[in-house]
Amino acid sequence: MDRYGRPEVRLGALEQGGLAPAVMAIVDRGIRRRPDLAQSLRAEVELRFQDGHPPVRITFEDDAIVVEDGPAQDPDVRIEGALGDHIALMVAPVVGGLPSVFDARGRAALGMVVSRRIRIQGSLGLIRRFLGVIHV
Repeated sequence: MDRYGRPEVRLGALEQGGLAPAVMAIVDRGIRRRPDLAQSLRAEVELRFQDGHPPVRITFEDDAIVVEDGPAQDPDVRIEGALGDHIALMVAPVVGGLPSVFDARGRAALGMVVSRRIRIQGSLGLIRRFLGVIHV
């Protein structure tokens, strides 16, 4: 924990062509902006990319968040899609932790989920909190 009570964000294992450093920057920014969401989140999240990048595993623990390249063992949340689709999900405006239907970018992100272009698995509550943390 840092001096403000936020969990520390650490970079774990790296692989060639991995995106963990970029994802870590996004997670760190989200935690600084929304520490309440991160403090209550205890989960293993896997971001899987269809365009050749290794998966990214994010582990939310009591006092630290570890972001690293590599598959998760038994993720609580898994989000799979092309890199551009992951980015579209991160930048879509959110309401209650889900992409907003009142904005074109939010509707586009929801359309990607409905059409299975991006696949999300896991508890809806965990997914909402995780998307709230990574929202840019």
